[in-house]
Amino acid sequence: MNLSVADLTAFMEVVRSGSISRAAQHLGVTQPSVSKAMRRLEDEVGVQLLERGLHGARLTADGEMFLEAARRFELQRFDLTRAATELRARHAGLLRLGITSPAADNTAVIAAAEMVRKRPGLRLRLRVGKSDALDTAVDDGEIDLAVVPSYKGQSLQSTQLQLGEDHIRVVVRQGHPLTKKPVVSLNDLTPYAWVMAPPRSAARRHFFAIFERNGVPLPRVAVETEYTSEAAMGILTSTDLLSIVPDSVLRSWLGRATPLSIPELAVSRTLVLLSRPGVRWSPLMTEFRELVSSYWPKGHSSNE
Repeated sequence: MNLSVADLTAFMEVVRSGSISRAAQHLGVTQPSVSKAMRRLEDEVGVQLLERGLHGARLTADGEMFLEAARRFELQRFDLTRAATELRARHAGLLRLGITSPAADNTAVIAAAEMVRKRPGLRLRLRVGKSDALDTAVDDGEIDLAVVPSYKGQSLQSTQLQLGEDHIRVVVRQGHPLTKKPVVSLNDLTPYAWVMAPPRSAARRHFFAIFERNGVPLPRVAVETEYTSEAAMGILTSTDLLSIVPDSVLRSWLGRATPLSIPELAVSRTLVLLSRPGVRWSPLMTEFRELVSSYWPKGHSSNE
């Protein structure tokens, strides 16, 4: 069997985009050339891989099986290409990094900035997203590493290196009515709306589960934000809204924001570095791991 790399690339793009015409646009070629590539590939494999229709192209059952092998080939080809690049220029190359917050004081951002200073030839590709989405991207080989928070009971597919612990607290503005109560219960929170992450967020799901277990009405979310940004904290400190804020962010807002002592909502999360199981670590990946680990007193491997 003599499979063409170009035909495999076209096949993967058709699968990703859902149609031959969109795949042609993304690849910068004509639609007939992609159609011919699909016919050549199917002739070589000996089975129909795609069903074409008015609404695009979708995989056949045989195509689903072939896709898994094609993905493995694509990942291996990427690893080989990156290895060759590293050999040609030790200080050059590409590092694809996922983070959950682009804040300047994010440990991963600080480590990445140090690498850029030390390696002028480095190309850094950052992806900001939720921990579950970044975990999938690492496991699929779309990014090399990701630094994400992991909550108790959360299942991650990727190999994990634990970096450290970060506490999450319920936070309000300085002088908020709740700060005048000697003891704050979950029921005391009911009248107030929240600044919180979207429903797909692991943090939001984790906190909502605590309210459910205690039989308390779920928080009413007034402001949704992907991460605890300067804008989110600015809204929090100017209103009576509540939010959940990690200690790593809260430290720079003390005096304008204050945490509430609520035992049921005292939550710790583990910051972890994710990598694809069995991946060959490039020098860039290794250097980032060493840098980001150095910001914490201890790191150890985990596959929980």
